[in-house]
Amino acid sequence: MPNNPQQLVTLIGAIAAFGLVLSLWLGGVVLWFSKRSKRARMVKQRLQAIENHGLVSEGRTLRLWHEGKEATTIVPYVLSQGGVATWLEEMRIEAGWMTPLSTIMFTLGGVLAAAAVAAYLISGRPLMAVGAPIAVLIVFWIFLQHRISKRTTHFERNLIDALELAARSLRAGHPLLGSFQLIAEEIPAPVGEMFARVCQQQNLGVAMEDALRTIAENHSSDDLKLFATSVVIQMRSGGNLADMMMRLANVIRERNRLARRIRVLTSQTQFSKRVLLALPFLVFILLNIMNPVYMQPLYDTTAGQMIMAASATGLLLGWMMMNWLSKLTP
Repeated sequence: MPNNPQQLVTLIGAIAAFGLVLSLWLGGVVLWFSKRSKRARMVKQRLQAIENHGLVSEGRTLRLWHEGKEATTIVPYVLSQGGVATWLEEMRIEAGWMTPLSTIMFTLGGVLAAAAVAAYLISGRPLMAVGAPIAVLIVFWIFLQHRISKRTTHFERNLIDALELAARSLRAGHPLLGSFQLIAEEIPAPVGEMFARVCQQQNLGVAMEDALRTIAENHSSDDLKLFATSVVIQMRSGGNLADMMMRLANVIRERNRLARRIRVLTSQTQFSKRVLLALPFLVFILLNIMNPVYMQPLYDTTAGQMIMAASATGLLLGWMMMNWLSKLTP
């Protein structure tokens, strides 16, 4: 506890500013996550149906025509319990980390605590002790998003190769399970590992439809969900699986080409976002190095601390707004 009342007031102001920034950030995250979850539920309700004692309670029934006969196809919908823990676990899986979530969170908490202690010991200011963990958390989030984006791109590219390989294997006379086994042997991770799990579950007695539905539900890729749904429909109604997989590979390839073109069109907005977000930090660091006396009121006065908190909040809102402007939604 600080003995000087002025230091106590400074500490309380720093904690209040940190609480304000954290609450605004958490509010934005919760709002974004709720919108994303609502949209995902709407998509699932349109593509799937909930089975209740053999009756369909929601969704629509897909009716297909094969050899002059009508075939009714229903893809069961499985409700999943959402929450922060589930969202974090999905992020860990998408990033490709084999470490358990509890270990990652414990390590991250230790790093944040060490950053806060180191910043306070070096600067002697409570505000720096509050700002250092936030900076570390932002850097960790950027690294996580970059890793997920890179892994998703690699996954989509390998999925196209896997579908083409499966189509050629089916045309050569191999069964569906044999084509999946060939994908597991020839295609690298993560696609190869995913199809290896399907083959393993099939060998353990799990139905092929259930195995495909499980991997689709545990992955965020829309292309994988489309593949699993297409295979289930073809297995129930009949048809040429090889032609279906080849057409699906072409559709995914065209979607990826369109996504790359969208990234090119929005690259100027992304570059402007990075420059506008980096400039305040660079100017702040340079001023602290070149003229520390000039920056002293920002640390020692309540008004200066509130100005820094408002600046951090403005940067956060600007980052969210630029992301919203560069995102194309149908």
